[in-house]
Amino acid sequence: MRQEGWPAAPSEAQPPLRCWRSDASTDRGVGGVARRPRYSKRRTMTDPSVPTDEATELFPSSLDGWIVPPHTAARRSRSCGRDRKGAVMTRPLVELVEQFCQYQLKQRGKTEGGVQTYRWNLEQFLLFGRARFGRVARVSDLSKGVIQDWMDDMAARDLTLGTIRSRQSTLSSFCSWLVKRELLPANPIAGMDRPPHRIEPPKQVPTPALMDALIEAARKRQRPRDVAIFLILRFSGMRRESVATLQARHLDALWGLRRVRVKGGKTRDIPLPEPVMRYLHAYVEQVVRPSVPTVAPETPLFWSVWGRRSIGKHRAPMTGKNIWRLCKLYGRMIGYPMLKPHDLRHGVAMEVLERRHDLEQVRALLGHARIDTTQIYTMIRPAQLKQAVSFYEEPARQMLESFRSEEESMFEEHSHVPQTRSLKLQ
Repeated sequence: MRQEGWPAAPSEAQPPLRCWRSDASTDRGVGGVARRPRYSKRRTMTDPSVPTDEATELFPSSLDGWIVPPHTAARRSRSCGRDRKGAVMTRPLVELVEQFCQYQLKQRGKTEGGVQTYRWNLEQFLLFGRARFGRVARVSDLSKGVIQDWMDDMAARDLTLGTIRSRQSTLSSFCSWLVKRELLPANPIAGMDRPPHRIEPPKQVPTPALMDALIEAARKRQRPRDVAIFLILRFSGMRRESVATLQARHLDALWGLRRVRVKGGKTRDIPLPEPVMRYLHAYVEQVVRPSVPTVAPETPLFWSVWGRRSIGKHRAPMTGKNIWRLCKLYGRMIGYPMLKPHDLRHGVAMEVLERRHDLEQVRALLGHARIDTTQIYTMIRPAQLKQAVSFYEEPARQMLESFRSEEESMFEEHSHVPQTRSLKLQ
């Protein structure tokens, strides 16, 4: 029985049904791909005006397998790297810290000592993250709240403002480096309060006599290497790392030292007195040359020898830590165990300022980038203040001479008052 609305069955034999094939010679689209004719199923089945042969094409007897896509559920795609959701934020910071240190050393030209300071400061944050979260610190831990808690923890442990400021500044540089590499959306420290930078004068400034005593102690011990090191520290004010990395190529006749690598990876020319340069050249010929096969331009000037009975002696170039220990050793010998190599730098700066009264010369000698850093030495025994009260000299002298006879009785009345301890480092 025929359903109403359907076309009547043809009485003649119908040609074989045609299927839509990609190799059809007609109706090809872009790139030679066959176009699929568009039909309205509702119109074809209900409208008797549509030809019968076109209606039969809607129900082919056989189809190619690739035409009908398989009915499979969508599978979850899990990729690696940046496309994976949350993969970057959960990346551990340990490997990123090492990459940051290598970037500062190789691409920015920072010194070994400066990179070690960066690594130490960042390791303190990693230790704080492990103690707080019980796992390795991740990129997602670099948030404003976590960093503020870290600063509060440092303040609770009574660290100085300079230490807190240095560690926060290092972490800020690390976050900026992560932002440039699209591993962090923004620097969380940009909107945080920074500890104030207080310009304070150095606490220990040795006198010229004390610095000369170091050289004399090394001479009495007959240690030419130690004498050479203290001569450079005494008359140039160089940092210990710069002295430790000196090489034969840095000696420039009798002028001084040429192209010495200093703080920040920069190079400077540093003058030295002519007698000191003569001693350094003699030290290279008599001490360095017999101990090395060949004195090349890259040969270090100062070597350290140590060893044990089981492994024998070991010889390697000196480091800044070796010079620090050497200074502490001779400091105990001359009665000043608190002496450090950087104190000699302050002593040279004060001596030049008091002799020349030119702050710009002191800045050029020390290699400060800003004059503000050099101005801290004007806060130590300011000559202007001493000159401002110079008119008190004569009245004070006359007053003391007037009761000189009463001086002994006055001190006897206050004999119970303890004497003030004199500063060993003025």
